[in-house]
Amino acid sequence: MDKALLHEMITELQQRTKAGELDRIERIKEINALVEAYHDSVGKSPDSAALERMANLIIYEELSDPHPDKMAREEYPIMSETQREERIKSEASEKLAEEYGADGRNYKVPTRRKRSSYESKFVDKAARSRNKERRKRYNDFVKGKSEGQFTVNIATGEKIIH
Repeated sequence: MDKALLHEMITELQQRTKAGELDRIERIKEINALVEAYHDSVGKSPDSAALERMANLIIYEELSDPHPDKMAREEYPIMSETQREERIKSEASEKLAEEYGADGRNYKVPTRRKRSSYESKFVDKAARSRNKERRKRYNDFVKGKSEGQFTVNIATGEKIIH
């Protein structure tokens, strides 16, 4: 018996199992006989892929149960690969539990995003134009040239408009 024949026999066991011809006890007996026959002819155990396929045959009923609530209703549930992937997709990450409190408030340390080069250029251009306007108004104020500026002499109360 070689690997190809072993895999063919496992495939035949899978077909018979899916058809409902073999119950669990019969499958276990046939799988044990198959492993012993392979070991006697080759001198070593079957490869890991074959062993995994045979193990999946033994727990066929658990793997093929499509009920969405089998994790809660069975004592020792076994998920198929697709069920495990679906469960992982629907789970929330542990990071959310670390960042959000019981009150629903986000307690994550805030981080500032980096500006793009376009945003930086725009901000710099706007800041320069505002600074230029502010500098002009300040210089006018210091020189006394701004509109509506007046001085009040505190001693006399005299108001001088510039």
